[in-house]
Amino acid sequence: MQQIKLDKSIKNINFLLILLFFFIEEIRLNIRRVKILFIFFKEFSIFRFFAYLINNSIIPSRDKIFRDYILKNSQKWKNKDNSKKINGKKILVTNIFNHTGYTISELVLSKNLTNILNAECIGILNYYDLKRILLFRSFGIKKIIFLKSSNFFVRLKYFVKAYFKIRSCKNMDEFLNFNINGVDLGKIVYDQYIRYSGIGTTNIFSRIFYANLAKAFLVHHQMEKYFKKYNFICSVQSENQFIPGAIMFQSALKNGANVYSKYGPSNSFTVKKYTNIFQKYTSRGRYSKKIYELININIKKKAVEIGGEIIKKRFNETPGYESFFERFEVPDYERGKKFKKIEKKDFTKEKLCKRLGWKTNDPIAVIFATDLTDGVFSSSTWTVFRDRLTWLRETLYEIKKITNVNWLVKPHPNDEIYGVVTSTINEYENICLNLDHIKVFPEDVTKRSITKFIDAALTLNCSAAYEYPCFGIPTIVPKESDVSGFGFTIEPKSKDEFFCELKNISELKKLNNAQVELAKIYTFIHLKLAPVHTNLIAPHGKEHVTNEKNYWNEMVKLLDKYNYKDDLLMKMMKIQETNNDTHSINYHMIMNKNFDTTIGKVTG
Repeated sequence: MQQIKLDKSIKNINFLLILLFFFIEEIRLNIRRVKILFIFFKEFSIFRFFAYLINNSIIPSRDKIFRDYILKNSQKWKNKDNSKKINGKKILVTNIFNHTGYTISELVLSKNLTNILNAECIGILNYYDLKRILLFRSFGIKKIIFLKSSNFFVRLKYFVKAYFKIRSCKNMDEFLNFNINGVDLGKIVYDQYIRYSGIGTTNIFSRIFYANLAKAFLVHHQMEKYFKKYNFICSVQSENQFIPGAIMFQSALKNGANVYSKYGPSNSFTVKKYTNIFQKYTSRGRYSKKIYELININIKKKAVEIGGEIIKKRFNETPGYESFFERFEVPDYERGKKFKKIEKKDFTKEKLCKRLGWKTNDPIAVIFATDLTDGVFSSSTWTVFRDRLTWLRETLYEIKKITNVNWLVKPHPNDEIYGVVTSTINEYENICLNLDHIKVFPEDVTKRSITKFIDAALTLNCSAAYEYPCFGIPTIVPKESDVSGFGFTIEPKSKDEFFCELKNISELKKLNNAQVELAKIYTFIHLKLAPVHTNLIAPHGKEHVTNEKNYWNEMVKLLDKYNYKDDLLMKMMKIQETNNDTHSINYHMIMNKNFDTTIGKVTG
């Protein structure tokens, strides 16, 4: 009896502590609102703002170049839209990232789809952001709706609902299966926690889980309301992870709306088209076999040649051919971090083994760790392990027992970039530190050396999954990845199968020529065929647009030179829609009679 009373008291105290966290979150919400207001006053003239409310042709921005861009862009699309009749269909245009490059690319896609589908665009923003509102309206988007944070009592209602939902779950695995009509709120909330805590896996419901689930409930409710009201035929959305992005993305698919998503950097990218809810965890980099068939029929030899040349230059560390990982938003503890430069050297297997104290006749396998926290569910419809850190941990525990293979563990660059709480190096030190047959990959080894001493590769969904098969190196990937199903990776479907592959690494054979060619063709598709250049977006590199004056100045120049007939992205998106392709690709490379010249310009 006393134990029951004690348990009840503990639950009550726990609830009060979690409720206290809700009030702390409320204070943070109001602080964010003050910051947003401060940014508003910094970017906009109050006098011009009131004039704008009366006459929206007056742009209240303090930046003259930005004002020029808005006015020119508005006039350009106004002239074109005057001749266009809209048939009543509606496109939802999202903008989750407050990042100029993302905003512009989503608006360009929406403008293209307006013309292709003969539909009206409606924008949706997280909050009232005048800069993005001006950009949306300059592209002819007149109506803009908002994801509202609602009032205090509504937020409290959803917080209490989140508390009781989480308390009803026996464990984290049960919570991960929680969904509302196919929208996986459990996975989305877990993913949000992993990404922004820097912790790669958890079985504990920390207080932030309750706040995140409450936000997820609120976003889901609003998205359902908007889809019922407007009956969107499609959505434009590049960020399909986390809160609110994943909820908006899955809600669109669940309600029968196609989703068009940019994939790639800056002003040269492909557009992935999602058509049903079963594709919600399919990677944007997973290309259809239809593209392979087109290449096999038309340009197989050239595609293999170009794909191989790209990989060769990448491994020779030729500038411009390095593996691309783009980061727009990072935790505060990463900002301003400087990364050390290391002079790298070429190594043969003999030289490496001598340095590490290994026998040269034992095979060497490399574990290429992936990003441990960024979107652990977003790129696979199936996976052997719950998340990436669980895969890494269980793999390290397993290879402790496999002593007839020498193992190298290579951290992903984002471990250092994001400053994750549990890194690959931490895991190695906790599990394998004093084992002679397992070492951390030496930082001073050149990339081109790796193919001289590696016998097998292990990874999940990073570039290693297609890079090493290009050299005939067997690569084990225990989940759906960008390259799954194309025949050049080993894809175990269970832990038993995966661990069996590890034990038998010494028996793995080099890939045959056909498999190597398939890997090179994927490289060609991913890095040359799929990225389509747009003449409406200025390049902005891998980071945020840091100098907006220069950026808007370049955007104005592009507008002045823009010719609708030369808009390659528009042409390829039209073909994509006509053919119902999963991706926009550069059909000119496949169908152009002067093929050698076209490829020369692209790869030169």
